[in-house]
Amino acid sequence: MTALEDALSAVAVPTLSAVLYARGLRSRFLHGVAAANPAARFAGPAYTVRAIPVREDLREAVAAGRSENLHRRFLSEAPTGAVVVFSTGGAAHVSVLGDIIATAMGRNGVAGFVTDTGVADLPAVARLPLPVFHAGGSAPVPSGAAVLVVDREVAVGIAGVAVFPGDLMVGDASGVVCIPRAIAAEAAAEAAEKERFEAWVVGQVEGGAALDGLYPPDAGTKARYAASTRG
Repeated sequence: MTALEDALSAVAVPTLSAVLYARGLRSRFLHGVAAANPAARFAGPAYTVRAIPVREDLREAVAAGRSENLHRRFLSEAPTGAVVVFSTGGAAHVSVLGDIIATAMGRNGVAGFVTDTGVADLPAVARLPLPVFHAGGSAPVPSGAAVLVVDREVAVGIAGVAVFPGDLMVGDASGVVCIPRAIAAEAAAEAAEKERFEAWVVGQVEGGAALDGLYPPDAGTKARYAASTRG
């Protein structure tokens, strides 16, 4: 991981989402995408793969070996440290990977996998080190029944979010958030400070303080917190 990715991985997705929301970026959280393994966590740059509704003659050409299998090639060439963002337009009833593909990507150092489809072999995928986030639960129907991979490293829409190649993707048990690279370092720093402040607030509440004026903080609370950070 880079230092930026380490910093993003150290804070929770809801905190990052709140920081982005306060900046006016209110469409950065991927809705309806859940972790195959709730302990999964990742941070890394988006490597996008785009699929469109299937056209049967093109699918058959791939199956017969007359056309290249872009699905397999694009996933096999996913860069080390990247988060694969596989967009199909929401074909939740099919799967775009199972345990074999997920094992290969994990071995190649891929940081995470996010898709708006289901997952084949879900119990096996959930046991793998590669964090996989999906929208359709267990879906044993192959993706070729509904979608065809056509492009990579282009802007995609997934789970209501626009993702551009190189955007920073962060995932944890709460879900996935997409952060524009240009503000990712600032967002990480703001999120870390927000979590430090909220931890201090929890301590105040545990000590018997009332919430009124504490959270959200009034001027007096802000002053007391600032004093506490000075030791």
